[in-house]
Amino acid sequence: MLRLNKIILTAVTIVGCVLVSFAKTQKLTGKMVAYDLLKHNAKTSSALQNQEVIVLEAPVHKQKYVKVVFSSFGTTQIEPKYFDGTQPLSVDVLRDRTCDEPSPRFVPQVSVEQMAGTYLLTDAFKKSPPPKIKTLECYDAIPKKKK
Repeated sequence: MLRLNKIILTAVTIVGCVLVSFAKTQKLTGKMVAYDLLKHNAKTSSALQNQEVIVLEAPVHKQKYVKVVFSSFGTTQIEPKYFDGTQPLSVDVLRDRTCDEPSPRFVPQVSVEQMAGTYLLTDAFKKSPPPKIKTLECYDAIPKKKK
């Protein structure tokens, strides 16, 4: 019985690795429209992963606006120069349908009462926020390998 469990577990692991290796990655390039201020400010140096969640304007993508989730153990997932929304950011991503978001809310300023569930617009997009988005497609950023 124990041997059969090991064989099944090994087979499932191999199949999972093969499926992940065939997952279609793509490169998204665009300017940061907004970011989740709560996740941005809640980072700590610990054994837990930190996240940065942004909305990217990707004009050549089928959806003009997409949500990108960065995860790592460090406290900086995205360089600070991108947070004003003027410089294009390029990132390799995998589609993640589990974090798609219906009707995201964008605000030019965040109060304590509305901090959760809203995105703070970058300076470049405060005067021209995105139109109402029915569903914000989500993508997971693939970390770049350190050289």
